[in-house]
Amino acid sequence: MTIEYQLIRSDKRKTLGLQVKKGQVFVRAPRFVNTEQIAALVQAKSAWLKAKVAEQQLLLENEVSLFCQDSEIWIRGTLKRLAIRDLSALGPAAGGKARVRELEQVIELALPATKLASGHEQVSLTVKKQLELWFKQQAKDYIPARLEYWSQTTGLSYKSYKIRQYKARWGSCNSRAELSFNSLLMMAPDWVIDYVIVHELCHLQYLNHSPAFWQLVAGFYPQYALAKQWLKSNQRKLNWK
Repeated sequence: MTIEYQLIRSDKRKTLGLQVKKGQVFVRAPRFVNTEQIAALVQAKSAWLKAKVAEQQLLLENEVSLFCQDSEIWIRGTLKRLAIRDLSALGPAAGGKARVRELEQVIELALPATKLASGHEQVSLTVKKQLELWFKQQAKDYIPARLEYWSQTTGLSYKSYKIRQYKARWGSCNSRAELSFNSLLMMAPDWVIDYVIVHELCHLQYLNHSPAFWQLVAGFYPQYALAKQWLKSNQRKLNWK
């Protein structure tokens, strides 16, 4: 298998560098390095490059399949079917902007016809973006009240908080008493969201994961181990890269 790559030369570079991004190989090279040296490096690293390309292509395929018609999306701990609709079918009152609506067993996303006609991969990316925006708004509507409740219950006071989407964490707390929460927490059950909130509040007292920290968490939230296990078991479905 011949490895195709995009060559990017730069006057500032001193060494050759390889990068695999979204299933494509990039070679960054100084201008003085000839093409034979570049080809030799790619050949020498071919096994690693092939493995990375295959890994990323699989991730891309899974991502696209997650955001297609009739796929399943977690919403507050319940799997709901994704129904992608033509916005124009909802009538003039729907307006011209994408709309997300949560029903009992379905999460309905209505898109303009121009978006639906843009190709399977592009539609999936649009669906992903719209759902991310929707989850962020849901989180802004839900998390603040729960955070205030648990702050009062635990007696642990924070300075500020923010809600945004993260790639590899559900929440965080820093030494300035600033908390942050992943908007995709809204895919988890309410009791798991509560655990993450309590977890971050307890970091206000212990900025580590020492036995004393976990003892504090357990005192306020005895079922914390079940919540941790739920997040671990569903990590792949919940974490959108």
